[in-house]
Amino acid sequence: MKTIAIANQKGGCGKTTTAINLSSCLAQMDQTVLLIDCDPQAHATMGLGVDPEHRRSFYGVMTPRESEQVGIEDVMVSVKENLDLVPSNVTLSAVEQEFTSLEGRETRLAQVVTTLEDAYDYVIIDCPPSIGHLCFNALRASQEVVIPIDMSLFSLRGVARLSELVLLLKERSGHVTNPRALVTMYDYRTRYSGHVLEKVKEQFGEGVFSTVIRYNIRLRETVDHGLPVGDYDKHAIGYKDYVNLAEEIVGSRSEVPGDAADVLSTADEVWRRPENHFEAIVDASIFEENVPECEETPDTGYRMEGSSQ
Repeated sequence: MKTIAIANQKGGCGKTTTAINLSSCLAQMDQTVLLIDCDPQAHATMGLGVDPEHRRSFYGVMTPRESEQVGIEDVMVSVKENLDLVPSNVTLSAVEQEFTSLEGRETRLAQVVTTLEDAYDYVIIDCPPSIGHLCFNALRASQEVVIPIDMSLFSLRGVARLSELVLLLKERSGHVTNPRALVTMYDYRTRYSGHVLEKVKEQFGEGVFSTVIRYNIRLRETVDHGLPVGDYDKHAIGYKDYVNLAEEIVGSRSEVPGDAADVLSTADEVWRRPENHFEAIVDASIFEENVPECEETPDTGYRMEGSSQ
């Protein structure tokens, strides 16, 4: 069983969209998947057509209040074949306060995931857009964290903050979480996007997925329908991109990871970047001269298929 957190402290970068559609695409590949909505805003819950107000939620799994505790299997909702959901609601926000003085608070979710005993091939955790106890728990429970980057300076700063948390986790507990960036909301029509994409790839190297998630209106429309994009429109480029991402993740599962020292060294060198370094990545594109805004980018070698919606 592989546990993957989807995290970035910046909102609106495609985090929940990725959690929903990656989970759905993995399920369609006959992988058994559990999606845990670890965000009190419950966007992943609502995005899968589940009402967060009228059922037990992830709060009952995480709360230290024994009178309110329930097992994770007691709150699971079957979304479709091979895909289950642990829904969230606003009560989950109380966990941040309840964990303030709780002993062992950083391993609460890891202990819960362990009880699943390989019942799933993948556990996907949708993190809140903040750095707190819930996000720290998600990272502690995961072998990998996918960090969506939507080609903005604020999103790149989110990478810096989250990377610091990943390294802090390693230093404090010895737990290694492998960070990988996912470029989202990529606009193939502009050279600006292409140039920033190349800069990100240049700086982060193998820490970036080959798959790029292109901007696609269908991904926004699916929210109103409570469906993954593949169940809403199989011809959408957003669906094709998330299929590529799922295939890349399944393919990388067979790779033999390096030891903890190697992983930490790579994270320290590649991911711990000062803010002015990230600013330089974007500024290099902003001030590039004679760049038409609506021309298609040349072939970059990244995994992107046809551009129709």
